[in-house]
Amino acid sequence: MENGFIILLGLTMLYLAATSRIVSHIRLLIIQGVLLFLVCACHFQHQSALNIAFLTVETLVVKAFLIPWFLFKVVRKNAISRDIGANIPHFYCLVIASIILLLGFIAPNYFVGSEGMKMISPLYFGISLAIIIISLWLITIKHKIISNVIEFITMENGIFLLSLSVAKEMPVLVNMGVLLDVFIAIYILGLFVNEINREFKDLEVSNLSDLRDYE
Repeated sequence: MENGFIILLGLTMLYLAATSRIVSHIRLLIIQGVLLFLVCACHFQHQSALNIAFLTVETLVVKAFLIPWFLFKVVRKNAISRDIGANIPHFYCLVIASIILLLGFIAPNYFVGSEGMKMISPLYFGISLAIIIISLWLITIKHKIISNVIEFITMENGIFLLSLSVAKEMPVLVNMGVLLDVFIAIYILGLFVNEINREFKDLEVSNLSDLRDYE
């Protein structure tokens, strides 16, 4: 069951690469948050009550609710529907993402079994690395700020999944994942502050009163 959830996480990246609808991308973040919770739930028997509460908040509350809710508000307020400005057509994005994901299934089996990495599951390692690489690649070929934010969050989800692979040995790594979500919040805020600064050439609070919603 756990491996099935991890495989589904990898497949969500193919959907991210194949579609241009921003709302669908945000809904995908909700699915990823729920899947990460289910992966964590498979290890709850080895965790303390504090860790279980922490991981539940991290995955269900932050990843599957708070961040998507904030992004939905941004999308509605700015009337963003699609990201059609990618450097590569979405069909080729899907093909390249599929190749990266396939390599994520195959490649780790050749070196994860070494003495220094026996505690890491090849499936965990391969899928999480594929998610990180696909996210980084999509960031480089897309131009909309909101798309880059979404892909940055999926990259963080990949890092979180990778940290789960060594949770039994180093549970602190999982708990530190919440710090990345704090960074995401700052990153999102910084991006939109930069856009305001670019528009008004100033970050005075008084300029915010000049903002308007355009129909």
